[in-house]
Amino acid sequence: MAKYLFEGGFINKSGNVIVKLLLIHFEDENNIHFIYSPHLDLTGYGTNLDEAKKSFEIVFEDFIDYTLKKKTLGKVLTDLGWEIKGTIKRPKKVLAPSITSVIKENDYVSEIFDKYPVNTYHQEVGIPAYA
Repeated sequence: MAKYLFEGGFINKSGNVIVKLLLIHFEDENNIHFIYSPHLDLTGYGTNLDEAKKSFEIVFEDFIDYTLKKKTLGKVLTDLGWEIKGTIKRPKKVLAPSITSVIKENDYVSEIFDKYPVNTYHQEVGIPAYA
């Protein structure tokens, strides 16, 4: 299996929380590469693995930036099944839902695993405290 690196992170004055994301890499029938985060329901894509990783980094940062500006990051994460220990403003620990619960709740994730050969890996990323 190829070595995957996702150097995601987002630093703001409020600090950040480190989380470990499960990322899925697969290639579709049109030879398009995808990096998908079932825990955040975010996808990056490209004509090769490097393009897909760069695309995912942009999508991840846009997601964080948008939800911070709208002050909805905590709500979006809890809507996606995340558990926040502490308070929304001062989280002590942020836990992603189990992959089995994500697969049960999201038909798209089940379809990916059923339809394509996938490579999975975990990557630590920084999610900002919700100022």
